[in-house]
Amino acid sequence: MKTEWGIAKFIDLKAFHNPLKGYHIDHTCVFSAEVFVVKSTFKEECLSMIKEPATCYHVWKITKISTLLDETCASEPFGDYNWKISFYPNGCLEAKGNNISTFLLLLKESIPLSTKLFVKFILRVKDQTKENHVEIEFEQVFSPILLNWDARKFMSLHKLEDPKQSFLVDNTCIIEAEVTVPGLIKT
Repeated sequence: MKTEWGIAKFIDLKAFHNPLKGYHIDHTCVFSAEVFVVKSTFKEECLSMIKEPATCYHVWKITKISTLLDETCASEPFGDYNWKISFYPNGCLEAKGNNISTFLLLLKESIPLSTKLFVKFILRVKDQTKENHVEIEFEQVFSPILLNWDARKFMSLHKLEDPKQSFLVDNTCIIEAEVTVPGLIKT
């Protein structure tokens, strides 16, 4: 993809001008280069930015959290690209038993095989009384091969269950998503 290539500091200037080194004789210097042309197998990709991308918002109210501790649950699909939020109220993998885990998922049939989505998103667990939400903002490229993003250690279980906080009210937790697709990448 490059049309030129170079080395910023090829040889020290003092060494270049030192007559004992033999780099130039009688004010003459010879440069040579070997160029090998290799057929590229790289597939070109083109990022097209969307002038005024729409943001889709989703509010997911999860009830009876205490009955879901060893399970995972997923929201209904939302937005133009069929996003889902997956929630592990007792964490997953290395976060199990200490944190809640959240995932943003893209349903595979939502995009053609030759397209990738450049996505900006925010996932948040709502503080239901004080507006002290816990959120993660991220940018990610989603494709038919990479269909999810995860925050395994999104928030500690201790914080979620703290009665002084308002993340759990009447055994209900609220997770919000803001998803914007500012660009499409086509191959």
